[in-house]
Amino acid sequence: MRWRLTAFNASNTEAQTVALASPILDGADASLAEASERIQGVSLSYVRNPLATQASEAAAARESYQALMRYEGRVLCVHPFQEGVGDGGGLYRYLSAPNAAARLAAKLTDAQDAGRPRGLLDAVAVLIVARDLAGFAERLAAFNAVFPTPELQLAQRRAAQLATLEQEKWILPDAPLTPLWVARDGVQIPRLAQHGRAVGAQLATAQGYAAETPSPVAELQAVIERKRQRLQQLQSHYDQLKGQLTGQAGHALYAQGDASAIAAQLQAGAPGHEFVLTAGALFVAGVGQLTFLKENFGL
Repeated sequence: MRWRLTAFNASNTEAQTVALASPILDGADASLAEASERIQGVSLSYVRNPLATQASEAAAARESYQALMRYEGRVLCVHPFQEGVGDGGGLYRYLSAPNAAARLAAKLTDAQDAGRPRGLLDAVAVLIVARDLAGFAERLAAFNAVFPTPELQLAQRRAAQLATLEQEKWILPDAPLTPLWVARDGVQIPRLAQHGRAVGAQLATAQGYAAETPSPVAELQAVIERKRQRLQQLQSHYDQLKGQLTGQAGHALYAQGDASAIAAQLQAGAPGHEFVLTAGALFVAGVGQLTFLKENFGL
């Protein structure tokens, strides 16, 4: 077969495809007029949902619950990769659990910190502990999934990258030959994309009439089923969130008092130095404002 000159021509397949939509679009006006007449003859009656009263109570409870979560407080985070906090040098830094608790306590009583909390406080402290970088990244990910904290998200990414480096730093991949294959889709060609949009608009309009075929009862049943699935998804998501902080991934503490009293409680009974990688989060607010966090950590 020889090479030959070529020119761009309209596709026969395109013409045949457009022809399929023509009779549907031609009958659209008559179909809409008939539908309007049917609507005029429909008698509608409404039944109040028996759950409406309970739904009103749920709305009030939701507002109360959201008010409980909107506490005005502060959070302090420590992790091994902060300058002056972790031990070690270069890429690899460490912070044991007792040292992390001591650092949180020191910041509570830091006389040079003008932003330190004062007065009578409630405090919830969490220590996320691990013995290796991979486990540290995994446990930080579980914590950040429920309580996303920018500082601990940075620590999570750093730990994950270092864990990957440990596993792959001895792998020397071979380079492929050049040139490289490039993925290309027909719709990336501007002329073909224009034709595709034009044909697609006609076919989509024609296809829309198929959606009007099911009876109203079938459509309502479909809505009910989607709502049932949504309720199941909500329950599943809630159960998943409750289970993400179980196990030995972290240790939590609730304390009450002034800054000095809370600092003393933070250092008493902290996990041991066997946990060489630790990240800590300390939430503080006025008395009675951390009920939501306290209950979530089972304190």
